[in-house]
Amino acid sequence: MRRPAARADVGYTLVETILTCAVISVVLVAAFPTVPLFFGQSTSVQNTYQSLDQLVLASEVVTRYIHEAVDPSPAAGTSPFASASANAVTFYANTGNANGPDKVVVQVSTDASGNRTFALDLYPPTADSCPGVSSGTACTYTSSTQSFLLINYLTNGTSASPVFTYTLEGGSSCAGAPPGAGGTTLRSALVKNTAYTTLSVNALANAVTSGDSIVIGSGTTTQTVTASANAGAGATSISVTSFQASANFATGTSVFDDVCTSTQVGEIEAVSLNLQATKNPGGLPTGYQSMAYLFAPSYNAAVG
Repeated sequence: MRRPAARADVGYTLVETILTCAVISVVLVAAFPTVPLFFGQSTSVQNTYQSLDQLVLASEVVTRYIHEAVDPSPAAGTSPFASASANAVTFYANTGNANGPDKVVVQVSTDASGNRTFALDLYPPTADSCPGVSSGTACTYTSSTQSFLLINYLTNGTSASPVFTYTLEGGSSCAGAPPGAGGTTLRSALVKNTAYTTLSVNALANAVTSGDSIVIGSGTTTQTVTASANAGAGATSISVTSFQASANFATGTSVFDDVCTSTQVGEIEAVSLNLQATKNPGGLPTGYQSMAYLFAPSYNAAVG
């Protein structure tokens, strides 16, 4: 009878185990710096997507109401817009309220922590106050509102980087930075720490009204001054309250009025939005631009 052969030992030697552990340690040491980088980039991408989501939603909400903008009265000379500036606008919109058009206020606000927010408020009309609906002759509005906080951390909405620009009948614009080339610019440079009462500019595309805020330049050197007299379209100078230039502004620096005059408000046919926001304070901002045209700006008595 044959005796069965002895079974060979199966496994790793101590040397092989030590070598394997050493190789794994080297790989882990090499890979470790990339782990926080991976998670950091992943978080950044997710924050960007979330910022873009709120930017798109804010743009769509504002656009919807602008499309519904109507005159609050059938009287001649009325406008869907009550006021329009670079970072705030008030207008009236036919939202289906049986009492008449709602008043819509969209504006940039700053909270107690210094963070800028972008919000929309709705003011419903008082019952029986609107003409064409009941016996009213002029819409009046209640103090109660529906408020929608559209963007928590807006990174623009300043004089240097406004939210709104308005396109007027004929293609000119008011408030906000001029869209593209062809805007008003300095014809003579301004010297830092020098006092001025006049801005020499190329021909104004739109009139300036006394008291309007005039913005010079862009970015961190932007300076805001106040017009001290009216200046009609085509004028080559703007009288301003005495100010001292905070920086050197070269010839060709942009100059714009951040408030639409009452005449310009009546000529608005489209609103451009330039929104920049971040998910968290101090985060990397994401931008989104859009334009909303008025669809039926005339007064419509068949509300509701």
